[in-house]
Amino acid sequence: MIREFRHGRLALRLSFGLMLLNACSSNTGGALISLPFRAGGFPRSAAGPLTFTASSGWNVTLNEAHLTAGPFYFNASPPATFAYRSGTVLIQATEQVELNTLDPTLHDVPGGADGETGHAVAAQVGLYPPNSFVGTSGYQTGGTVGSVSGVAISGDGLTRISFSGPITIDNSLTSASDLPSLQQVNGAAVDLAFSQLAKVLELRVDPRLWLDSVDFGSLRPVKAGPRTWSSSDSFMNTLVQSVRSTQGVYQFQLNALP
Repeated sequence: MIREFRHGRLALRLSFGLMLLNACSSNTGGALISLPFRAGGFPRSAAGPLTFTASSGWNVTLNEAHLTAGPFYFNASPPATFAYRSGTVLIQATEQVELNTLDPTLHDVPGGADGETGHAVAAQVGLYPPNSFVGTSGYQTGGTVGSVSGVAISGDGLTRISFSGPITIDNSLTSASDLPSLQQVNGAAVDLAFSQLAKVLELRVDPRLWLDSVDFGSLRPVKAGPRTWSSSDSFMNTLVQSVRSTQGVYQFQLNALP
């Protein structure tokens, strides 16, 4: 399942143009192109719970793993680590979409992607709450961008923890001035040769890596229901950092049109 959120596409296109002229100083001189963009979850035969063993040793079954992502910018040069927007942007996809990452079906992202030909080595992915774009003033100051739930069993089989909670990026994780740079995947590694040949841009999101390093044992016991967390917990901080990972979580490819 994928849900689209339209929010000031014209303002985003104007912002993109300013980035090309000011922040990015793009002079690649490529031909203008547009192409379809599709997104989906972890590739497998069917949707449903996803079971895996984390590097921490916990055996995890994910029953829910949602994420709101976008807009997307594909850069010919890597962005600065702590910058809100930088690098040389070649391609943009300005819609915000909500992904069920346990559904392997690729769905069309309305609006597709456009820009110019060239070789992209990094992708910037916005991580904002649904419908958070507020015109020319930018994005809201933070909030829930996704959710996860499931069951984790310790490697020795002695501890079983049900968990359910949000993925929240707000001022509790960082200072207000640093929040914009935290609300994005700042330079996911890609190797994409955008050309005038008919191609479709595809994104897969792997939620297993979100929980690869979290400490389920740090979640406080509750009288009833699954354990959860707040923005001030170390569990949330590790979860957010993993969602923002530039390696493995966001897998972009250019494929032949179906």
